[in-house]
Amino acid sequence: MTTQPASRPAYEIPTHLGAAAHAALDADRAARDQLGRAMLVATAAAVRDILTGYEPDAPFDASAVELVEGEDGSLFPNGRYWTLAGEERTFTETVGAAEAGNGIHGMSEWTAYLNDSTRDVWYDLCTEQPDRDGRPAYRLDLLPAAALQLDESAPAPVRQRGQMVEVLVCANDSDRYPAMVDPDDQRDGYVKPWFDLDTVRRIAEQTQADAARYGHDSVDTVHVLEGGDCAVRHDGSTEPLKYAVVLVVCWMYLDGEKREQAVQVLQPNKDGRYAVGGHDWQWYALGGQLNPQIPFRP
Repeated sequence: MTTQPASRPAYEIPTHLGAAAHAALDADRAARDQLGRAMLVATAAAVRDILTGYEPDAPFDASAVELVEGEDGSLFPNGRYWTLAGEERTFTETVGAAEAGNGIHGMSEWTAYLNDSTRDVWYDLCTEQPDRDGRPAYRLDLLPAAALQLDESAPAPVRQRGQMVEVLVCANDSDRYPAMVDPDDQRDGYVKPWFDLDTVRRIAEQTQADAARYGHDSVDTVHVLEGGDCAVRHDGSTEPLKYAVVLVVCWMYLDGEKREQAVQVLQPNKDGRYAVGGHDWQWYALGGQLNPQIPFRP
């Protein structure tokens, strides 16, 4: 059989194939990145909802959640999470078995999209954990996950000079607290955090425990004195009033020339926050993976 040479092309390829293929790949990559960001934010929201009973403005304490990789490569929650202080807990311990089970089931609908196709997005926000039943496990940092920009095309908000931002801060490599800081108010890279009263109570408890363990000469202690009263309205009814006084005691000053500076009464700012320790305690901001940011650049 004689093979006849082709007299014309069997088919034609569009001249713009290369550009079209690259555009399609770029669009696919952008879509997967957008999906990963959205599912990470949804996961952070699901943890909040479990711990607050779906009250978005209610206080809650969570900094990370554990996700386990399934056989298909997607992640799913196993009910473990960590508080801002680094304490490991389970949703069942905190909210009960029924609420935890329903919440974990709902969260799984979002984490199922955290898989190989979106790994480039979620992996950098995770720390590898010991395997769980032979499956890879990861600790997802919820603070940067919740702060991800959902619309990449939207311009990032411009921070005004002196504007506060919310971060986790630490002064001893172990105890971490949420605070508002002014990135422009730093000393040698250390920030001046402003804490709400609930966080001040936590700091007070921890500093007093440290002083009892290591001695008052080496630890400044924080104390929250609270009281109440009743105000009489014009109609004769009463309104309960609550007061709080925050003290910082530097015990090493009591026997020296600085004894008059040994006790400091902290004044709250207009938002009711207290600058415990100021710059002197060398608070530093924590970034992704809870790494120190010295200096802090939001």
